[in-house]
Amino acid sequence: MAIREWIKRVAPRSARQVFIEVRRRFEAPPLEQIVLHSYAVRQTQDERLRVSLVLPSLASDKVFGGVATGIEIFLQSGRRTDGDLRILLDDFDRTVDRTFLEKAARKAGVDLARIEIHFRSAAIEPIDVGVNDIFMAFNWWTALNLLPVIGRQQELFGGERKPLLYLIQEYEPQFYPFSSTHLFARAAFDNAQRTWGIFNSSQLHDYFRAQGHAFEREHVFGPRLSDSLRPFLAAGPVSKEKRILVYGRPNIPRNCFPAIVRGLREWAKTYPQGSDWTVTSAGVPHKPVSIGRGRAMTSLGKLPLEDYANLLRTTAVGVSLMSSPHPSYPPLEMAHFGVRTITNRYFCKELSSAHDNIMSLDDIAPQTIADALAKACSRVEESPNAGWTGRSHMPEYLAEYPYPFLDHLAADIAAEASGKRRAETGLL
Repeated sequence: MAIREWIKRVAPRSARQVFIEVRRRFEAPPLEQIVLHSYAVRQTQDERLRVSLVLPSLASDKVFGGVATGIEIFLQSGRRTDGDLRILLDDFDRTVDRTFLEKAARKAGVDLARIEIHFRSAAIEPIDVGVNDIFMAFNWWTALNLLPVIGRQQELFGGERKPLLYLIQEYEPQFYPFSSTHLFARAAFDNAQRTWGIFNSSQLHDYFRAQGHAFEREHVFGPRLSDSLRPFLAAGPVSKEKRILVYGRPNIPRNCFPAIVRGLREWAKTYPQGSDWTVTSAGVPHKPVSIGRGRAMTSLGKLPLEDYANLLRTTAVGVSLMSSPHPSYPPLEMAHFGVRTITNRYFCKELSSAHDNIMSLDDIAPQTIADALAKACSRVEESPNAGWTGRSHMPEYLAEYPYPFLDHLAADIAAEASGKRRAETGLL
C-alpha cells in the first residue's frame, strides 16, 4: 500500500494533518504564478512592420514538432510581408538551438541575420514596441502575457488595436484538471480582444468551436508529412519486421502510456505468436517495461531523424494514443510508412478515415488494445508487407505546400500595418 493511501486509511487524524501540511509546503505554486508576467514596453518610432513570435524556449530539448511548425509559420509570414522578424524567448534559459533555427530560416528563404532574438530577463528588461509591431503567441500564457503589450501599443500610438496572432496546436485548457490554471488557459481562448487563431488541424478547430470559443479570424491547416521525412518515404517500400512500435512518452499524460502498457501485457498473455515479435518505444527515453512472460518493451528515446525514418520503414505494427482532439503526428507518420497503426477516437477526431492502415479504437481498455494488436499482428503474419499498399485519404498530408492560408494571412498583416484593412475579409 502506498504511503499516502496508508496515511489516509490508517493514520490518526493528527498524523494526517501533519502530512497534509508538509505536502502543502513542498507543492509548487500554480503554473500561472510562474509563467504569467508583465513586459515593460519601450516606445520606438520605427514604423517598419515587424512580426514577433513569443516562445517559451528554443533550447534543443524543447524543439519538437509544435515549435518547428510555429517557427515555420512565423518565418513564412515574415518573408511574405517583408517585415522584420523577432523571437521573444519567455524563459530565463538563454540556450538556443541555432542549428535548428538556421535550417528553418534557410528552408523559408529568410536570412538568419534578419531574425532578432530577445531574451526575457529577471529584471523585466523592456521590449521595443512600434506602431506596426504584430505579435504572435505560441501558447496560452504567451497569449495572456501579450495582451497588455498590445493594449499599451494602442495607448502609445492611437488608432485601432492590433490583432494578436495565436498559434493553436492543442486544446490547452485540458492539459490541466479543473483549477485556476485550467481557467487561465481557457481565458486565452475566450479573449474578447482582436485575435486571429491559426489552428493545426480541422479536428482541433471543430473542437474549439464546439467548446463555445470564436476569434475574429480563424485560419486552419492540416497535418502534413515533414519535409525531413519525405525523402525516406519516396525511397519506396522495404521488408517489414515483426516489431510493435509504441509512441512512448510516459511523462505526457495525454499519450496514455499506462494504458498502452496494460494493453501490451494483455496482448502478450493472449496472443500465441507474440514471442516472435519485439516491442520498442520511441519518443522519450525510459527504462525497459515488463510486459509479461519474461519480455519487455525497450526504449529508443528521441531518435535522430534518419534512424526514426528507417524504424518506421521497417516496422509492421504501431501504437500511438492521444487523449485529445488533435490528431497528432506519430499515427499519421506510421500509417503513411506502411505501419498497421492503432490509435483512439476522440470527440471531433476519427483517424481511420485518414488512411487504410489506421485502426481507431472506441476505448482504450486493456482487452480492446490487446484485440487490436492481435488483429494487426495477424494481418502481418498473413501478408508481411501489405501495409505498404494501404491508401492515404488525406492528399493535403503529402502536399508540398502545407499552408495555403499564408498568402491571405500575410496580406492581412500588411493591411494592418498600412491601416487599410482588407474589405474582402468582412471587416471594416
